[in-house]
Amino acid sequence: MSVKLSIVEDNTDFRESLVRMLNQATGFKCLHAYPSAEEALKGIPAAPPDVVLMDINLPGMNGVECVRQLHTLVPKVRVIMLTVHENTENIYSALKAGATGYLLKRTSPAKLLEAIQDVVEGGAPMSSAIARKVVQSFQAASPAQTTPPTAEPVEGLSAR
Repeated sequence: MSVKLSIVEDNTDFRESLVRMLNQATGFKCLHAYPSAEEALKGIPAAPPDVVLMDINLPGMNGVECVRQLHTLVPKVRVIMLTVHENTENIYSALKAGATGYLLKRTSPAKLLEAIQDVVEGGAPMSSAIARKVVQSFQAASPAQTTPPTAEPVEGLSAR
């Protein structure tokens, strides 16, 4: 059974290369490729894929807003942001809107296919640079813990 995908990407060359790459890979099938969020919002609910690869910087409605609206129309759809944007604001906006993963366009085809499979299996793939930003943001947002938490005794076990 193939993983069914849709692409939302305004760059024609990049969109077409993604379609070719996905359709040539074993176990993957690109159902549709849309040049805008507005077209994706019309087409995806009619033929929902397993995964959507979504750009952020689209003409008209941006990819983050498209993710938000897609989740109201097709709640089970999984969206991986595939973008050049690595700023914290875009990362958090996309994840908060419902994106399941966040990859940079410079991700190799093999890693992209791996990430798609990962999201189908319940994962939340992120490019290493994006994961580092998320970790740093969490570390900056919460005070450092100076002592490890104390373990609660488990009933029936004694410490020796």
